[in-house]
Amino acid sequence: MTTTPLPIVGRRLGGYEVLYALKTGGMGEVVLARKVGAGGFEKLVAIKTVRTEYRQRDEVRRMFFDEARLVARLQHPAIAQVLDFGDDGGELYLVMEYVQGVRFGWLRDHRPPPAIAARAVAEALRGLHAAHELTDLAGNPLEVVHRDITPENLMLSFDGQVKVLDFGIALARGRQAPVTEFGTIKGKPPYLSPEQVKCEPLDRRTDIFSAAIVLYELLTGEPLFVADSVYAVARMIEHRDVPPPSAIAGPLPDGLDEAVLQGLAKRREERFQTAEAFARALDAVADRAGGESLVEYSRRELAAERERHRAWLRGVLAAVDSGLAEAARRGRASGVMTVPGEGAAEVLE
Repeated sequence: MTTTPLPIVGRRLGGYEVLYALKTGGMGEVVLARKVGAGGFEKLVAIKTVRTEYRQRDEVRRMFFDEARLVARLQHPAIAQVLDFGDDGGELYLVMEYVQGVRFGWLRDHRPPPAIAARAVAEALRGLHAAHELTDLAGNPLEVVHRDITPENLMLSFDGQVKVLDFGIALARGRQAPVTEFGTIKGKPPYLSPEQVKCEPLDRRTDIFSAAIVLYELLTGEPLFVADSVYAVARMIEHRDVPPPSAIAGPLPDGLDEAVLQGLAKRREERFQTAEAFARALDAVADRAGGESLVEYSRRELAAERERHRAWLRGVLAAVDSGLAEAARRGRASGVMTVPGEGAAEVLE
């Protein structure tokens, strides 16, 4: 018997009822919530908020406002969409689509066929290309760089759609928030580009390098840059000669080694110059290799995960709707309640 934790039941943000704490880290948290309307209307959403201890810090609020303004402009099927933004009594919140699926870390651990790995990263690259090409209303490039492309910020939905998540530390021309104030290097060390570890100016090719790391790991099932300290990881990123993924994974479709290694070129001038160019190269490899589509793969390989997630979600909703919510409001209004039952092994947002 396990326990499934629920958040502070009864908490509301604007017109949304909070159901479950999905993720807490850094300066923010992400919760599962729902919007209920007339005629049985109900929509599940993910809401990002600022953690209590940071809410009154002006620089954090500016960063959150900037993130909201940026992501609201990003319209692409491979980018998790923003639905709403609000301020509820001083608590800022950003409402996003609730993506039901698995993170690329799950894919890495389960070693998808090489062509599927290539197709999945190609879709993510298309979302990134849309972000990189974003302009202001006058048509001037905003020079967006995500700079935190990792397996945890990429998802494959149960329906076969790839989604890029979390532009919270993205760079953009004219972004007002001091996005580097909390640390000179932003991003997760094993997925940084050489120019990031050297604190050089960044451009879209940084995201290309990080996406190539993710693809390498999907193909090999192993982390590419791992060491016993952040400094050692940075040295590896800057200096290590990376072997082709086939040296670890075994034979790969023609051209896949070359595409990955070009994405991982130390000098950005030698990489693909756009995410779209990298995506086209991966599409060509996958098309030559043949095999199933992302939709077909997801329906087959993610079927058990989909059912597990549905069962978890039914449990969360039933717990709230059955009156446990009211009990929590009366007796544990500032705590977390637990509901007996088999909980999901991984929370999907």
